[in-house]
Amino acid sequence: MRKSTGYVMMGIGFTLGIVLGLLIQLPVITLPTSGREHLALGLDLVGSEPDVRKRAQLANDLNIDDINKVLRNGEELHGITQNYPLRGLKHSLHSVVYPTNNGSKSHLQEKSVPIPNITRDYQQQSDNQPIVSPPDNEQDIPKQDQQGASWVKAVSDMVDGILWSSSLENSCLKAGQSDTEQKQWREKSSRSKVVKMSEGCGRMQNRLLMLSDGTRACARYRLNTDQIQGEIYSFYLGRLLRINNLLPTVLSVVNSQSDHWRTVHTEMANAQWSDNKVVVLTRWSEGLYPAYIPIHLRGDNRALLPTSGSLGEMGACELMQWSDLIVFDYLIANLDRVVNNIHNKQWNSQMMESPAHNLERDTDGNLIFMDNESGLFHGYRLLDKYSSYHKSLLNSLCVFRNSTANTIERLHLSGNVGDELQQLFVRDEPAHNFVPTIPKKNTKILQQRVGDVYEQIQHCRARFL
Repeated sequence: MRKSTGYVMMGIGFTLGIVLGLLIQLPVITLPTSGREHLALGLDLVGSEPDVRKRAQLANDLNIDDINKVLRNGEELHGITQNYPLRGLKHSLHSVVYPTNNGSKSHLQEKSVPIPNITRDYQQQSDNQPIVSPPDNEQDIPKQDQQGASWVKAVSDMVDGILWSSSLENSCLKAGQSDTEQKQWREKSSRSKVVKMSEGCGRMQNRLLMLSDGTRACARYRLNTDQIQGEIYSFYLGRLLRINNLLPTVLSVVNSQSDHWRTVHTEMANAQWSDNKVVVLTRWSEGLYPAYIPIHLRGDNRALLPTSGSLGEMGACELMQWSDLIVFDYLIANLDRVVNNIHNKQWNSQMMESPAHNLERDTDGNLIFMDNESGLFHGYRLLDKYSSYHKSLLNSLCVFRNSTANTIERLHLSGNVGDELQQLFVRDEPAHNFVPTIPKKNTKILQQRVGDVYEQIQHCRARFL
C-alpha cells in the first residue's frame, strides 16, 4: 500500500514539475502600443516575436480611421475581432486627399474651420450645446465666412416663402462643378495618359493618378460592382437635380496594355488591379477643409426653417447648400455622412461637434459632397435599420433651393425619375455599358423617396405660406 502510494505521489510531483517548467520557459511578449493604437484596440497584443513585429508594423501602418473601420465592421484584425453596432455601414475615407499629408492621416487632424456663432434667440433653443467660436486669425476662415456679413441679411431678404431668395442664390454662385467643368473633365480624363500612380486617395485599392498634362485624379477601384454603381449614379442624380456640390466624375476602363494605362502597368499590378475593370475617376481638388454640421442640425430639435430663430447668423450660402445636402442624402439614403454622426452620437456625446464624414469645404467655403458609394444600393438595403435618421433630417428641413424644389416636384408628378437618370447617364457617360443599369427595385425606392421630399415641401408650404 505504501509502495503504491509512493508511486502516485512521484507521478504527481513529476507532472507538476513539467507544468512548472513549461510556465517558466513560456515566452510572453506584450506589444507596447502608443496611446492611439492602445485606445483604439482596447487591449495588448500577445504573441511570438515575429508576430509582434508584424502587428507593430500593422499598428504603424493603420491610421485611426483604418482601425475604426475594422472596429465598426466587426472584421478580424490579425486574430482580433471587435463587435461594433454599426456593422453594416461601410466607413470610407475621402477620395480627395489633403496635399499636406498625402492621405496618411485622418481628416480630423486637419485644420478645422469653425462654425460662426448664432443669434442669442436660437442659442437658447439649442439644448445648451457648445458653440464653436471663430479663430483669432482671419486667415483661417474661408472667403465666404470673411464675406458673411454681406450674406447675413434680414430673413425677408434670405428667403421667399419656403425658398431661398433668388438674390441670395445669385450671390452664392458658384458652388462646385458645372456642366462645362464636367465636359472638360470627361474630355481631359479620356485624352490624357496616366503617367504616375500612387497611394493617397483613401484606403483599400484606391489610387492617386497623375495625368500627362499634370492634372491629378482620384481613382476608385472596387471589387463590389454596386459600390461603383452607387458612386457614379449618385453623381448623375446630383446633376439631374442641378446640385453643384459634387466634383466632376467619370468612368474609365482599366487596360494595362492600352496607351492610356501602359506607363503605370507595374503599379497597377502592385495594386492588384485587373484589366477590363471599370474605375471611377474624380477630379482632384486642392485645399479642402473639414466641414462641421451646423448648430441648427445638431440637436434632437434640429430645424432649418425660414425664420430668424432658425437661420441665425450663420453664412446663408452654406445653409443653402446644407438644404441641398439633406435632400440629396435622403434620396440616395447615404449612410456615410451626417447619418454616421447621428447614429454614433449614442456612444459618443460629442459626435455632432466632430467634422461631418465625407463632407469637405473648399477655400471659398463651398461644401463638397464626397464618397457617395453607399448611395442608391447599399444604403437602400439598410433602410429598415437607418430610415429614422434619414427621416429626422428631412423633417427638419423647410427651406429649399428653388431649382431643387422645382425638380423634385416635376420628378414626383412625372413618376419617371429612374428613366430620366438612366437617360442622362447613357447620354453623358461614354463607359456606361460597363456598369449595369439600376434595378427596377432601386428605381422604385428612389421614386418613393422623391415623393417623400415632395410631401415635405408641401407640408412646409402649408406651414409657412
